[in-house]
Amino acid sequence: MRRALVPWGMVVMGLAVGGAAAAPRLLDRIAAVVNGEPVLLSDVNRVAQPALDRLPPDLPAGQREGREREIRQRALDSLIDELLFNQLAREHKISVTDEELDREIQRVLELNHINQQQLVEMLRLHERKSLEQFREERRRDMVQQKLLDSQLLKNPEMKGRLQVGERDVEEAYRAQYASATASEAVRVSHILLMLPSDAPPEREAEIRGQVERLASEIRQGLDFAEAARAHSQDPSASLGGDLGFIRRGEVEPAFEKAAFALRPGEVSGPVRTPFGFHLIRVTERKVEGARPFEEVQNEIRNRLAREKFMKVMQDWLAELRQHATVDNKL
Repeated sequence: MRRALVPWGMVVMGLAVGGAAAAPRLLDRIAAVVNGEPVLLSDVNRVAQPALDRLPPDLPAGQREGREREIRQRALDSLIDELLFNQLAREHKISVTDEELDREIQRVLELNHINQQQLVEMLRLHERKSLEQFREERRRDMVQQKLLDSQLLKNPEMKGRLQVGERDVEEAYRAQYASATASEAVRVSHILLMLPSDAPPEREAEIRGQVERLASEIRQGLDFAEAARAHSQDPSASLGGDLGFIRRGEVEPAFEKAAFALRPGEVSGPVRTPFGFHLIRVTERKVEGARPFEEVQNEIRNRLAREKFMKVMQDWLAELRQHATVDNKL
């Protein structure tokens, strides 16, 4: 294990002037040290900036300070997780070439029926990031996917946890649709701050407080979709948190109970599930009859696969953190 390069938490440089070293000049701060590798405060600020920019301008100073601190802490947590994955990828000699990345970017363009200039404009308007930042994010995601694939080859237990069999789909259909006559469906969006079900009480209280403050800002006028893009840790964040229509029996009971209690346009308070804390917004309600298996089987399979993937990634990150040496200096 490598030692931290600068144990006192700062990066400095001395400039030689006339043969003598000048007084050290502060270049950056170290926000955390992960297995001997630093995470710089400048990187934390870079990741946090889009969410910081979306804070309401009229937020009282005391609240603003607290929200800024929460946003930077979440940014640091994401960078720590990213570094843990990168360290493991280096250990296993996993990387993504420029050619592979170019092909992935081209796939994104074709999938969304846009050209590169349109992508640049969309990133600028909606994500407030550059094309280069987007490329590096995609490279990171591809490295993580390769890393996961390599683990699945060596770990049958993990691979088994990700499998969605036909019996799984059929059982989910019977539980959700087979006996239905007419049922209600709601279209929901959500914001998720991930938290393991066995998190300590103080951490749970901290995340709940963050979600409560975010809910308050949304009720005061902060756009829900923008908040989801900036804060949510669910894959739906890029869609503004949109999950489409859900029906009873399809999601976690606590999530379902909160969602079906809302009228269109309403936003819930913090909702705890095994994945963490959610804010839920309902945008539409409808009543429909029982849907045939052929119509919904892919929808069910995709939902089950997503739930399994989220659980595996959450458990894997928790395991990496448990075996890591992390010194948080923020």
